[in-house]
Amino acid sequence: MINLAQYFGPHATCADRTPQIDADATVLLGRVNAALADLEKRGAKCPVNPKTKSQVSGTTFGGFRPQNCPQGRLDSSHKQGQGVDLYDPFNAIDNAIDDDLLERHDLYREHPESTNTWCHLTTRPPKSRRRSFFP
Repeated sequence: MINLAQYFGPHATCADRTPQIDADATVLLGRVNAALADLEKRGAKCPVNPKTKSQVSGTTFGGFRPQNCPQGRLDSSHKQGQGVDLYDPFNAIDNAIDDDLLERHDLYREHPESTNTWCHLTTRPPKSRRRSFFP
């Protein structure tokens, strides 16, 4: 399970971290952690990233991203505390997720075809309102 310290990682003291972003990240992680617990009950493997020592993907920008982060869009859900990339080196998480699970936990994800070796989950619905969407 991912905690706030792991989500913010090296950006924990970033000036872009606001009380609203903390509140949004708390909602996000509550939903993501509940979804991960459901997946593990189903037998899915939700591995820990050896680089972040958590289930957050990458090395620096899989959780919260500061506004000046060169990775992702200017309106990235990561920059609002509403998105996280999960470490998924064998696509086991993406393969185990279905729209029912996403709906049950009120989450959305970037389509697995766009996220090889990680799984992007967000609380922010895309314009299409589809649970699995193409970025």
